[in-house]
Amino acid sequence: MPKKRAIIGLRGIALAPVTENTVLAYKSGTAAALPFAGAMNRTAKEKKQDIYYDDELYAQVNDVLGEDVEIRLGEVSLELLAQLGLGDFDDTKQVFEGDFSPKPSAYSLRCVEDTVDKAPYYFNWRVFELSGIRFDNFATKGDSIKVCEVIITGVFKQPAMPGVKPYAIMRASATGGNQAPATRSCRVRRRFRRRKYETPGGMGAYAFPAWCCGLLNPN
Repeated sequence: MPKKRAIIGLRGIALAPVTENTVLAYKSGTAAALPFAGAMNRTAKEKKQDIYYDDELYAQVNDVLGEDVEIRLGEVSLELLAQLGLGDFDDTKQVFEGDFSPKPSAYSLRCVEDTVDKAPYYFNWRVFELSGIRFDNFATKGDSIKVCEVIITGVFKQPAMPGVKPYAIMRASATGGNQAPATRSCRVRRRFRRRKYETPGGMGAYAFPAWCCGLLNPN
């Protein structure tokens, strides 16, 4: 009987800072957990244009440039808000001084999507450009409790390095043999003479499978 792979859950979001994103190399650091994931909504950033000749539709150009992303979390610590560039945290006073917008930064975003048959998918979006962090609207508790979620917004973008895809998905094998956790960062670099890719690292130190961005000598 075939496996039932319908996705029914989201967990284990992690962010790894992108330390190099050029036409020559892509590199991300060690991933850190972004706990209490509630939802991740994505909307395609599309560019559409109709081209006419002889007063007739000659062609329709439709390019997807990326995705607008909204992540909802149950809570975020003040320390993590500071780490994400939204302000400064004084550990002695336990006070966070925040800005409306975080400092410009890019991350590799990884998460786990559970399935009906409990064999998860592992997602890795290679460039997540963080644009905003805010608390949702506050409300009195009343008779029903509604969590004031933390909302993180940003954009999934195409890496600058030619040939590097914007995301990768790994499917857990039936035996789970490909789910050994990684312990190093992810690095992809082009060698011009041999025209190969170096992949000396894994997915990051956050219990993700030890596959390096799905790029194992693609040429």
